[in-house]
Amino acid sequence: MRMSLNWWVGPIVIALSGVTGCATTGPSLSSSAGRLEDTSFAMERNADQSRVRQDARELSEEAREFRRTLMSNRADRRDVREEFDDVSRSYHSLRDEVERVSDRETDRYFEPVTNAYLDIEREIGRGDAANRDRYARERY
Repeated sequence: MRMSLNWWVGPIVIALSGVTGCATTGPSLSSSAGRLEDTSFAMERNADQSRVRQDARELSEEAREFRRTLMSNRADRRDVREEFDDVSRSYHSLRDEVERVSDRETDRYFEPVTNAYLDIEREIGRGDAANRDRYARERY
């Protein structure tokens, strides 16, 4: 009986080890990264101000790189975090420019960008034990 147990445990462990790389990121994180890429690209196409257009293009490119990192079999949690930091810098730069411009049409295109970014931020925070601990301490 023990011999048969070892026979099927090995393939299961191997199969699960292949899944764990994706488990740290999850399909919803990859989906949110795709939405951020798409919405920032749409904002770039529709922006009137050149600085907003440039910042939206940079965010779209960073979101694309972030999504590629999420899909990579070689990426680890640190790689994902580093790419997210780049996305975050680009997002905040765009947000600052959108606030400076203070234009209703620009705000309308920026709203879905923000929604996608916040989804990513929430997912990253869920997977980051250090952040969970920090948030728990801040609440209590």
